[in-house]
Amino acid sequence: MKWYKFDIRDLTDEEYQKWYSLMNSDKQKRVDNIRHADDKKRTVVGEMLSRKAISEWCGVAPHSIVFTTKEHGKPYAEDLSVEFSISHSGDMVVCAVDKKPIGIDIEQIRPMDLKIAKRICTDEELQYLFGHAATKQDFTYTEDTEILTRFFKLWTAKEAYGKLIGDGLASISKPLKRETKTYIIEKEYIVSVIS
Repeated sequence: MKWYKFDIRDLTDEEYQKWYSLMNSDKQKRVDNIRHADDKKRTVVGEMLSRKAISEWCGVAPHSIVFTTKEHGKPYAEDLSVEFSISHSGDMVVCAVDKKPIGIDIEQIRPMDLKIAKRICTDEELQYLFGHAATKQDFTYTEDTEILTRFFKLWTAKEAYGKLIGDGLASISKPLKRETKTYIIEKEYIVSVIS
């Protein structure tokens, strides 16, 4: 397994045009219909990272890779023995590749309302999140970076697992069944990878 990261603020206009031109026409149309410039960049950087990662992993030219989708819209590289996953949050885009199914997710650590934790976390996960049995008062807006870091470790692990098995957010409320590798980027982002 190998994973890559890229800050969209480092994308030059020339790189944008190069990687945009390698997208299929449907994906180009989707990018063209995106309103915000940073959202366009995230999509193009996702293309760039996946092509570079697959190119390095498989020893093929980035422009020769043909993308298509499996059931539930999970992307794959046609005729290549590689699995990959992409995610983005804030200014960062990540991509992971492996010979077996893989899922990656990134989230920017940011203040938020923790009501969602009630829906997605098991009792054991809530114990980990809050450091005690959860009470009604815990499910509020917080800026506590320790709690937020633990929350986003859980969230990214669950999202990465959903990407691994190909059901997206359908499995977000289920307990994790695989070991997760978690990384912190510049104390601002959490990345989880499951393979």
